[in-house]
Amino acid sequence: MTAHAIASTFDSGLQRLVGLAFDMHQDRAIARQEAAYEQRERSMSAVSRVAARVRDDAATIAALQAEVARLRAESDQWRVRALGAEGRLEDVAGALRTLRGSRRAA
Repeated sequence: MTAHAIASTFDSGLQRLVGLAFDMHQDRAIARQEAAYEQRERSMSAVSRVAARVRDDAATIAALQAEVARLRAESDQWRVRALGAEGRLEDVAGALRTLRGSRRAA
């Protein structure tokens, strides 16, 4: 076997090895890209779930704020009614005192 034959056998083996190394490198690069894509999809899915939860929470907060406003208005109405009732009660109490005083005087 000549040196040229040995070198050409070695060269073809080296080329095959380089080809395999390149293929492995490409496979790793593709696997990394797919993993990054899957991670991005999981992150986007998580972000979507959080965004949906935030929207639901915002709707709940808005409903609760409306309920609080309604209850405050109702409370204000009851307060006004109570003040009116107190005023009428004082009027009746004053009238009774006057009536008692009139009876005593008579």
